Formats: sequence, structure tokens, C-alpha cells
Amino acid sequence: MFDKIIFFCAVVKSGSLSKAAEEFNISVSAASRWVAELEKEMGVSLLKRSTRRVSPSQTGLHLYEKFEPLAREAREMIEEVVSTGNDYVGLIRIASTPLFATDYLVDIISEFLIEYPKIKVKLFINPFPVNLVDEVDFSIRAVATYKGKIDHDSSDVRKRLVSEPLVTVASPIYLSKHPLPQTPEDLVNHRCLYSKSLVGGNKWQFFFNGKMNIYSIPNFFECDNSEILKRLALNHAGIAYMPLSLVSDDIASGRLVSMLENYMASTFDMNLFYKRREHYPARLSLFKDYLIAKVEAKLLKDL
Repeated sequence: MFDKIIFFCAVVKSGSLSKAAEEFNISVSAASRWVAELEKEMGVSLLKRSTRRVSPSQTGLHLYEKFEPLAREAREMIEEVVSTGNDYVGLIRIASTPLFATDYLVDIISEFLIEYPKIKVKLFINPFPVNLVDEVDFSIRAVATYKGKIDHDSSDVRKRLVSEPLVTVASPIYLSKHPLPQTPEDLVNHRCLYSKSLVGGNKWQFFFNGKMNIYSIPNFFECDNSEILKRLALNHAGIAYMPLSLVSDDIASGRLVSMLENYMASTFDMNLFYKRREHYPARLSLFKDYLIAKVEAKLLKDL
């Protein structure tokens, strides 16, 4: 019965018999039979079936909510036992911002998979928060940090991977047609380009004389992809709020102009989030340490 309950939890989690069957490497007919046998053994109806999706009955939902945390812990303990020594196995699920995935993660994962061929990785490109444990094992997100900012209470562990200044930039052609902003207040007269997932919307933070102020910026263009924001700035569309590393070459070449340099802006932080666990799977601990070491090595090399 134990293995059938584990399979039932996978059905509820995926909302599909076929997806759960694929995960367990069994046929759909066998999957349907397993659930039917479990319902017969327990004497209750566990699933409501429709042409498109299956969903748990009230009793099934109660079983899932009670058993899934135990099943997850059991899987992690089994994986921990299997992954003794250097024979690491299992799946790692990672959600990452597009910028970090391009600049860091693709190369790091490539090296990791070559070194540990029995580990599988699923990478989701998503700049927004995701449900740790249920959806992914690690989430790498960008956030603008400023002095005095209060973090929301969370049971998640956060490790800062990268931190650099955010700078305000525009093209010389754009600035030839619009007055150069002398203070953050002047931005109200400009077309501003920003990422909501990074700076929280059209609220930009600047420091002056040790004091932080928040300024409401005109909502002209929003996109949660830093590369696209950079392209718009290079195409003379407006003023962008960008990580320094992304635009440093363009500033040096004169394609973009950095402004408001006397007003120290927020920092651009890439953070690694993961759940605290009593039984931490060996493959996850291995990848976490591997990722941190590789990012630190790259930052030192780029200095």
C-alpha cells in the first residue's frame, strides 16, 4: 500500500495520471489500476476524474496533505543513503533569472553534469519567486537591495551570490533630445525602463549624503529581462536602471552614458534560496556548495 500512496501523491501533485505514470515509468493502464486498488484497499474514493484532469476528492486531499510531507522526507532519506560516498544520484530542480542563467548557470551546470553523470537537472527560467520544495530545490532570484531595507520573514535560507551597483544609463542620442537629469527628481520628465521583478515596480531608490529616498518613476516600459531593457536603452528608447556589469562595456565605449553618479543607487543582488531541511539530500548539498564555489571563483577571475 505504501508505494501506491506515494504514486497517488504524484498523481495529485501533477494533476494527471499519465504524467505520474511517466514519472514512475509505468503504463497509464497500470497507473489507473494502482489507484483503483488503493481505493479498494482503503474503502474510499480518492480521485475525481474528468476528461482533462484528475483531482483529489475531499478524502484524497486529506490523504495527500497528511502523507506527501512524509513521502518527501522518505524519498530524501533514501536518496541520502543511496548517495553515500561519491556516487551521487537523483534530480535537481533549479529556477533562475535569465541573466544569471546566461552569465553563470549554463557553464556551471555543464561542468557539474560532466563531473557527476548520474545526477539529472531541470532548469526553469523564471525571474519570479517559486514554491521551494514543491516546485524546485533551488531558486536564484535578483533583487534590488538598499540600506535600511527590511527583509520579509521567511523560513527559506538565502545566500547572496553576486552583488553589484545598479546604474542609471541612456544613449547619447536620447540625451541629445532630452535634458540630462541632474537629480533623481528630474527622472519624472523622462521615459524610464525597468524590471518589476528587480526593483519592485516604478519605485527607484537613490542615496545622497547618507540618506535613502524612493522616487516614483513614470511607467513607460516594464520588462523582466535585463538584456531587453539594455537593448531598448541602446535603441534610444529611454533611461534604464541596470546592473553595472551588464552595461560597463557600453559605458566605456560611449554607447551608453551613466548618470546620477553622485546619487549612489541600490545594489543588484543575485540570491540563492533553498529550504531548511532536517534530512538534506546529498546531491542538493553537493550542488549548493559546487555552485557557490564556482560563482566565487568566477568573480575573483573577473576582478
